[in-house]
Amino acid sequence: MAEHENESFAEFCARQKAGLQLISEAEQQENDYKKTLKEARENRFERKYQLFYDNLDLILRNKEEILATPRYANIDAHYLLKGCGLYVGHLNTARQFNIAGNVIIINLRLASLFKIWETDQFRVQCECGTPTFIRGFAGSPLSGGSQASAICPKCKKIVRVDNRSFGAYCGIVNAAYAEDIEMFAKDLMTKWTLAEVEYEKKIAQGKSARWFTMGDAFKDDGEICELETMINELRLKEFDASASIE
Repeated sequence: MAEHENESFAEFCARQKAGLQLISEAEQQENDYKKTLKEARENRFERKYQLFYDNLDLILRNKEEILATPRYANIDAHYLLKGCGLYVGHLNTARQFNIAGNVIIINLRLASLFKIWETDQFRVQCECGTPTFIRGFAGSPLSGGSQASAICPKCKKIVRVDNRSFGAYCGIVNAAYAEDIEMFAKDLMTKWTLAEVEYEKKIAQGKSARWFTMGDAFKDDGEICELETMINELRLKEFDASASIE
């Protein structure tokens, strides 16, 4: 940049118009890396989306077990329900928080998707008589009109739904997602409280505060369960059950 130290503002503007880079090479490399990661994530979620709905009948048959199993119930489901509207953009079911320099991402949980699907707004009957659940919608907050679609878990037919309230779609999803954020915050506070109790126990036992801190006692929920793992485990369970009957 030394050759530009004495340039005038007019010269700077001319150089900018000619293609001056306002970010460093290192920043550009980071931006390119983030773009590559974003594209990979989008491809990954699209694959998971297809896998989920290809196995929707299996998942719905095991709904109660999924809800009773935290590692299943807490699976990320933000990409499984798509929505968008004029003037308001895409449905927001995944938020990234910057807390003390740490990136925290809170997603819509699978249990919350089931809760959304329990409402009349998101249920529709397929021609084959099977209850079907809306997986995507679009509309306008001004007119309130909408179009939505669902896929039948039995016959795999795409079911179209018109003119249900767009505001009701968004309101139900936003309420369920807000509960997920609240649950995350409360769970985090509970885990820290338990860490404080564990720390005090260690100190009472004579453990040195120089080598043991509250952070050491802080625990998470354990290993994350991916959608693929859950589907495989449910398949194996049903296979074992049918084999035992035979």
